Amino acid sequence: MAIKDEAAFAELRPYLKMTVAPNGVTIGDLNFVVAQTQWSTALQAITVANTVPGDVNLDLFQSAQGDVGQGFSTALTRGQTSWLDSQGRLPANQVFIATSCGFQFFVREATTDPGDPASTTQAILEHNIPSEDALYTIGRNLSWDATIGDGITRNYGNLLWFGGYGANYGVTAPANDPEFTVGAIAGDSASRGRHLRIPLVFPPNINVRIKVRGGNSFAVPNTASAQDTLPVGSKLAIRQFLHGYLCTMPV
Repeated sequence: MAIKDEAAFAELRPYLKMTVAPNGVTIGDLNFVVAQTQWSTALQAITVANTVPGDVNLDLFQSAQGDVGQGFSTALTRGQTSWLDSQGRLPANQVFIATSCGFQFFVREATTDPGDPASTTQAILEHNIPSEDALYTIGRNLSWDATIGDGITRNYGNLLWFGGYGANYGVTAPANDPEFTVGAIAGDSASRGRHLRIPLVFPPNINVRIKVRGGNSFAVPNTASAQDTLPVGSKLAIRQFLHGYLCTMPV
């Protein structure tokens, strides 16, 4: 279905045209398909309690469902990523235009089966980071950037600027802590992330590389007396949500 009422999709107006030329992607006619959300998760191993190591360099949207990567030792599931194409690529006739972004932080760790403490069976638990100070510290010290094809890398700034998800995520006490609750790293709890002043475009059949990066190692505040916020052997999970529009190129 082609977009007829441009006022309904004002943020798409500059991107209604896109064609693939021999020298790259230029603007041409696009057909709107659906508004959608894409997400991807990466894991950072924790080797020192409550400390995120230096030189963080995590990939997002590079591993598709069913692939192993982005810090996971098993194939990524639908809950971990919605992305169906490896290396940030879309099929030759599709374009995804992301107009807003949000991040979520939580902890992933293995623990002995609570029903059988003597067992060596390990269960994977994903739970929330309860401390607002910890969320703030993680978001302030990590940034993200994107490179489209062989083009210039665009740095979007620290993750804290893209709050809207991440206050609550847990399966350890489902009655009190829903599996997924929209929260806020910063700002209003109903936020759907931050609007991107310049939308992030995934062109057809071109690799889009999204990275989460960190510099020096940094300590994460620990307010839990019974358990570390980031225990040794756990993994800090970072999930990015991109809200936008899937379009197709005219045949």
